[in-house]
Amino acid sequence: MRQTVTTYELGVQLFVWSLLTLLFIVLGFFLYHLRMTSVLAWVIYCFIGLIVLIFVAESIRIAAEWERVAVLRLGKFIGMRGPGLFFIIPILETTPACVDLRVRTYDVPRQRSLSKDNVPVTVDAVVYFFVRNPSAAVLKVQNYEKATQLGAQSILRDMIGKFNLDQLLGEREKLAREIQQALDAMTDEWGIKVPMVEVREVIIDPQLEVAIAREAAAEREKRARVRLAEAEKLAAQLMLEAAQTYARDPIALQLRSMNMLYEMTLEGKSTVIFVPTETHLAMPTPIGVYGLVEKLSELTKTSEETR
Repeated sequence: MRQTVTTYELGVQLFVWSLLTLLFIVLGFFLYHLRMTSVLAWVIYCFIGLIVLIFVAESIRIAAEWERVAVLRLGKFIGMRGPGLFFIIPILETTPACVDLRVRTYDVPRQRSLSKDNVPVTVDAVVYFFVRNPSAAVLKVQNYEKATQLGAQSILRDMIGKFNLDQLLGEREKLAREIQQALDAMTDEWGIKVPMVEVREVIIDPQLEVAIAREAAAEREKRARVRLAEAEKLAAQLMLEAAQTYARDPIALQLRSMNMLYEMTLEGKSTVIFVPTETHLAMPTPIGVYGLVEKLSELTKTSEETR
């Protein structure tokens, strides 16, 4: 936002400078008609020239690209000047304030307050703000920077009391947005714009941290147990389906038993002993055991006939 000099103000400055120039010319002619000695005349002329240089030097002002300078004429505000080169009328005009338009950051000190559910919480934040209207920042508040900082501290404490602990921990973006809107509304009259607020850290008591950690661990254990129960239920259903399949097709059970024996003896460190049985719940007899069963049956018959 560039401040321009109006035609009226420019005319006033030209009139004052013309009046001063005419005054110095009249003074020079007056001294000339006094017919002073040459040395004294030169001293007076040098003194007048020095005064003119001082006036010119005091009238020159330079403002940087990001600066705006307030100008007062006889104590009355006439506008903001800058950026670049501009002139003022010495003695009549003054420049009491210079406003920086760049974005500033303010690290809000940690504010401790009670949350909505009466839990003591400490919160710190960072506020970004800049001057939107330099004239309002100079005329309507004594120190706009300090006023913005104090407002940020009070609003942060007030906002803590409007949120629960869970909201403070899980909804930092919402908290920052509420602080930004409230602070921006407060500083808008001063010509200050607050584009962003960032909540950096939410600190709670160590005992409360332990309790929250236990609650989270219990919730995770609950979910793990539910998953395990669901897995066992699914396994039981699959085992039931497998049993029904084996009951319909004994060959499938025979193949499964052979696969189990292969897995048991895969490493070569296991010993398998086959025990014949007549129960229908036993594992089907593997290949190679039929001869042993028949031999045992013949021996049993022979012993019975001998008796």
